[in-house]
Amino acid sequence: MKRAMAAAIAASLLGGLSAAPALAQNSSSAPVDISADEQETISSQCKTIFRGAVEVLQETSRLRAAKMTLYNQKKAKSGDGNGCGNVDRVEAEGEVFYVTPKQTVRGDRATYDYASNTIVVTGNVIAIQGQDVARGDRMVVNTKTNDVRMESTTKGAGKKNRVRAVVYPSTADDANKPKP
Repeated sequence: MKRAMAAAIAASLLGGLSAAPALAQNSSSAPVDISADEQETISSQCKTIFRGAVEVLQETSRLRAAKMTLYNQKKAKSGDGNGCGNVDRVEAEGEVFYVTPKQTVRGDRATYDYASNTIVVTGNVIAIQGQDVARGDRMVVNTKTNDVRMESTTKGAGKKNRVRAVVYPSTADDANKPKP
């Protein structure tokens, strides 16, 4: 049987969420290509805002959103800098899509926090991998442990909009397919 969908999503997100790990100086040496209708850097607040059809590409991963904000760590000002360090948080909002060749995750908002190694996707979250689909109000991924939690604000059997996952079992043909 396939690995649990949550673990597969976490493993894929661990390798990506496009801008987040790439902008955090991860081990990938692939360039990060960010395009948007406009960019605003507010050095006094150590943040950069991309607005309008934001698209972030790194290798085969793509992140799309209406707006993306990068927050840098504040550090003591030196004579040759603006007092801003590495990116420590990325927020994307406005119909956020994360797409790789193997999966798609959609939500209204996504936040990657480097200190806690946590990605949180909120608002009508849909995660698709192959034929498998999971839905909920909020998905939390710990990128260190690969733990994934899908949550819903609706509780109780028989209620609509609870967490829902449809997972298809592997077939004999799946076992014979070459692994990437």
